[in-house]
Amino acid sequence: MLLHPAPAYGAVERYVEAVARAIREEMLLLHPGVEEFESLPVRTVQVDPSVTTLVRLLRSARPRLVHVTDVWPQALIAARLARVPRVLVTHHTPELPRRDNVAGRLWQRLGWAARPEVIYTSEADRERDGRSPSHVVTLGIDVERFASGCAALPKQEGRPLVGNVARLAAQKDHRTLLGAAALMPEADFAIAGEGELRDELERAAGPNVRLLGRRSDVPDVLASLDVFAFPSLYEGLCLAVIEAQAAGVPVVATAVGGIKETVVDGETGLLVPARDPEALAAAIRWLLEHPTEAGRLADEARRRAVERYSLQRMIDETLALYG
Repeated sequence: MLLHPAPAYGAVERYVEAVARAIREEMLLLHPGVEEFESLPVRTVQVDPSVTTLVRLLRSARPRLVHVTDVWPQALIAARLARVPRVLVTHHTPELPRRDNVAGRLWQRLGWAARPEVIYTSEADRERDGRSPSHVVTLGIDVERFASGCAALPKQEGRPLVGNVARLAAQKDHRTLLGAAALMPEADFAIAGEGELRDELERAAGPNVRLLGRRSDVPDVLASLDVFAFPSLYEGLCLAVIEAQAAGVPVVATAVGGIKETVVDGETGLLVPARDPEALAAAIRWLLEHPTEAGRLADEARRRAVERYSLQRMIDETLALYG
């Protein structure tokens, strides 16, 4: 049984979909109302997230294993109260800053006191968080899809195009990207994604920045770029960076979380400090001015993405944990 806590749709929900589609035995997915889940070839139930409701459903279903696909304390507690034999939880972003009130902090303590087996999506996250028992199953993508994109964005002759694909949220720190763009009038910038900061970023964007909104053709967007720039403040294992690497785009990113495993400075891309538009601009400019070296970094990054971050590998390792 899969239990998912968030009503939004993004990278974590794509992870849930991939696992759900791969399970061959009877499976139930409980979630608070993710519309995209309703088309999955498994039984789904929209649930009230209370412990009482979850315990009742779990006792009725009697699963041999529950996989909570993101940290959801009430689900972890409910699984223990329902005496589920094995409880797994995927902890996607241990670096995520929490602003819980007293009740929220208590739920967190109670949830971890349930002692689930923790799945981390990078070794860096496991080292940082240090819970046990634990496993590392790195996230995966459809590498062939991202390697076969066709350029879709118009470019002005003689002007390189730098881009980013991410939710328009504070975590992704687009303000630093806009700061770098202001320091690079010789280049154009394209930002794909939607989010709560859309209006603010549109007001702050300079004349060399385009906000593209939500795109369904991300591989083609990536194929249009000369450099992918990702100044996030915290991440687990970042799918957006791996997707850019699989597309063969040179990457500059911040040295946070699991990004440090995929962007190895000087080997598969360049790393810069967070909240530093000057450093970001300097790294972007270096890649644009050294195309041979940039190509070498991108080629090695693509080779490692294909070797280490395939969707099938992620699924195989996850199902192996289920036993």
